[in-house]
Amino acid sequence: MIKIAMIGAGSVVFSRNLTGDILQIPEFKDCTITYMDVDKERLDVAGALCRKVATAVGATPTIETTMDRRKALKGADFVINMVQIGGFNSTLVDFEIPRKYGLNFTIADTTGPGGLFRALRTFPMLSGMVKDMMELCPRAFLLNYSNPMSMNMQTVFRTSDIRAVGLCHSVQGTFDQLMRYIDEDPAKVTFACAGINHMAFYTRLEKDGVDLYPRLFKAMEDPKIFTSNKVRFELMKRLGHFVTESSEHNAEYNAFFIPHGKEQIAKFGVPIDEYLRRCDGIVDEFERLRVFARSKEPMPAVCKSHEYCSIIMTSIVTGRPSVIYGNLPNGGTISNLPRTAIVEAPTLVDRTGLHHVQVGELPPQLIGYMQPHVTQHELFIRAAMEGRRDHVYQACMFDPLTAATLPMDKITEMCDEMIAAYGNELPKLDAKKSLVPTSGKKFPKVDSRTLRASWEKTQAASEKTYIQEWHVLGAFPSSTPGKISLDLPTPFEADIAKAKAGAIDLSKTYAIKQASAQAGGKAKAGEARIGWKPVTAGKKGFVNFDDCIGRSEWAAAYAYTEVESIHARDAVLSLGSDDGIRVWLNGEVVHQNETGRGYTPDSDTATVKLKAGMNRILVKVDNYLAGWGFGMGVSEANF
Repeated sequence: MIKIAMIGAGSVVFSRNLTGDILQIPEFKDCTITYMDVDKERLDVAGALCRKVATAVGATPTIETTMDRRKALKGADFVINMVQIGGFNSTLVDFEIPRKYGLNFTIADTTGPGGLFRALRTFPMLSGMVKDMMELCPRAFLLNYSNPMSMNMQTVFRTSDIRAVGLCHSVQGTFDQLMRYIDEDPAKVTFACAGINHMAFYTRLEKDGVDLYPRLFKAMEDPKIFTSNKVRFELMKRLGHFVTESSEHNAEYNAFFIPHGKEQIAKFGVPIDEYLRRCDGIVDEFERLRVFARSKEPMPAVCKSHEYCSIIMTSIVTGRPSVIYGNLPNGGTISNLPRTAIVEAPTLVDRTGLHHVQVGELPPQLIGYMQPHVTQHELFIRAAMEGRRDHVYQACMFDPLTAATLPMDKITEMCDEMIAAYGNELPKLDAKKSLVPTSGKKFPKVDSRTLRASWEKTQAASEKTYIQEWHVLGAFPSSTPGKISLDLPTPFEADIAKAKAGAIDLSKTYAIKQASAQAGGKAKAGEARIGWKPVTAGKKGFVNFDDCIGRSEWAAAYAYTEVESIHARDAVLSLGSDDGIRVWLNGEVVHQNETGRGYTPDSDTATVKLKAGMNRILVKVDNYLAGWGFGMGVSEANF
């Protein structure tokens, strides 16, 4: 009987998805899966969800839940780690202490001070877990999904001899994205990719022996495509190759964007504090899943994810080889990176385990992008294993974003404050003295509850500026499949031209063309009428058109509201949209941005003049692919 231990199973969405992948493999339908977490409520939800998954796919596994890690590990054949030590409260420390020194992040989970201290606080747990594995399941394979990937894998390989691999979905996920940009079937294209986690680059994109990179560079000239991934396309333009992890991640891995001020940040759509906002969303999603887990409602159809986990398990159990992209010690795989570096490269999987495929040299500009981070990874593991506080300072000194923002004395001071904030949650960092001086300052241990209260107060205050009540109208489909813009003519546009001072008749309805399914599978064009309906925005002012209008790709929709101002005044509209947005105030266009992007609050701003009395605001949003919606805030009066 195969046994799988999922450590950190309270990451309920991820544990549910992996369970669905695993239980669809014939060899695993009657396996034992033990879910372990230190949070009992999350653990119970994970167990309930995964039982629903098993029923949905027709599998009969033995499902166990436990808060005892050693019990979960005992006799395991596979161990999946998805632990995040410290949760949201620790993440706040990673963001808020550097912010005091003028250092801002987007994600802070991979490198720099945020990634470094996440790795440091993970080190005691992870080194302890692999020690337990050597005792309780020495032949098991560890599949690590926990970030920061490279530093965590340094912990695994430098403190144990277990068989392990670090896994991320950025290689396969980004490849599919690139194929959409050039309209190619991913299954018919060959690619090669290598580097370090989140900073690996596609060195080859070919179809039938033809290089596809020229087509990708050509596609980048389309403003809709460029604006969907500004940071990564700008890096490709300069480095000649596309990087695996997202624009919001890579914006903080270098000195080219954030240190150059608000104008550069706005130009490239860099979402400062993005991970903190995601954490809020994760809380909301858990609450929804908690209610669903306790209900009798069955799990919807289970789709296969693009995670490598189940592919690896299948190859190891059956011997059928596969190739994935895994994070393992370099050992010469990439010949111009250190042998001790953790690198992400093509990896052969079979019954014998996981083995990197030889890559050779990478272009020097790509090595230049990665090397400062490789140095940080090495300084981290030496700091943790040798008790070297000076290596913590040095790891942050070699981070490009930190070095471009702070002088060395402030980097040292920031590190001392973060070390004090975490206290004994970190490995002992003063075991080995050096001649490198500390800041000489004393800092208290941070009460994370105080930081959280401050964050929530700030968020509550910002929520007041978002407009909550709207009427929406749509969707108006494009007459040309695969194309859309804010200039799409709609029946409603004629009313806009006639309206005085932006007045809208919310009782009117409009005809739209609609395809209806007919016998034999053919579609016949018909007509439907749509009208205005009231909606209330969600968090961060987001009006989710998927919910109130429905998923409509290559389409446009409208939203209307009224804002009262006691006096005439200047105001700032803070805008976010998925995708393009046009705004009318009292009948005049005051803002427009034709772009392809996901929703981020306050991506755009527009300075406007509100008149005394009621002001009419009309918004038009277009949608390319996937979800859509918008949000708007209005600055408060300062009198």
